[in-house]
Amino acid sequence: MKFIQNGQFALYADKVLSDKDYYKEYKSGGIDSAQFCASMLADKSLSDAAGFNERNIERIAVTPPDDKLPSETILGHLVSNKAVPVLENMYGGFDEYREYIRGNYDHGEFVTYIFPEDERLLYAATEIRKPERVFAAGSYYGYFAVWAMKTVAANGGMCVLSDINGEVCRLAEKNFNRLGFGGNVKICCEDAEKLLLNRREPIDMLILDATGKGDDPRPEYRGKRIYGALLKDAAHLLTKGSMIIIHNMEPRNPDMKTLVDELKAINAIGASYQTYNGLGVYVIV
Repeated sequence: MKFIQNGQFALYADKVLSDKDYYKEYKSGGIDSAQFCASMLADKSLSDAAGFNERNIERIAVTPPDDKLPSETILGHLVSNKAVPVLENMYGGFDEYREYIRGNYDHGEFVTYIFPEDERLLYAATEIRKPERVFAAGSYYGYFAVWAMKTVAANGGMCVLSDINGEVCRLAEKNFNRLGFGGNVKICCEDAEKLLLNRREPIDMLILDATGKGDDPRPEYRGKRIYGALLKDAAHLLTKGSMIIIHNMEPRNPDMKTLVDELKAINAIGASYQTYNGLGVYVIV
């Protein structure tokens, strides 16, 4: 997938669409998501653009026209429910940090589907929560977790990245060392399940972005069902105020039922937002 600009599908998609009048209309609020989707499906020139199949077009169509919308909706909900404190400038330093990360992150031969709204949400949530102990399950090569690292490092905290793929773990380590976060991260090429079950130190922020093997003998660990299983595995480490960040959050997806039930069981409140990936943030109250 070498066509991806700098390893980021989102930037590539933006480049493909940037000269389209209907894309400019969508970004300015002139048309809605359904109209944006219909325009892309009717645009014959996109048939030659890699990655613009019908399924992806439908997902691109729900990316917010302003990448602040998911953060302000989800975190605003948590503030109104007094689950997190008000932070007047939750984006402080974000633009500079984004420029730094995008300019220095090595994606190697990999592609990330972390979108601008994902970057901003994790950055803002971390600024609000100020976690010192973060655990990222399914960290891939670290491009999602890195949006928490400015605050984690400033707090002298530690972020554990877990992924079973040795190649992506090595690339994550290379990037975090280069960015100056080597002393604030522990990269584990191991199952998140085992790490969580054996861990005793509490977790301030749990990031769920894993995908279970489709042939796992335990059905509850297959695909995105693994989220519910991992949340159960982490329950003994979560306390009042612990924040759970969920990438690919789709509350109505049957595979998410165990996750939704477990969130209720641990008394976590929060909200989700439909995006290309789906985002959710929950806090134990």
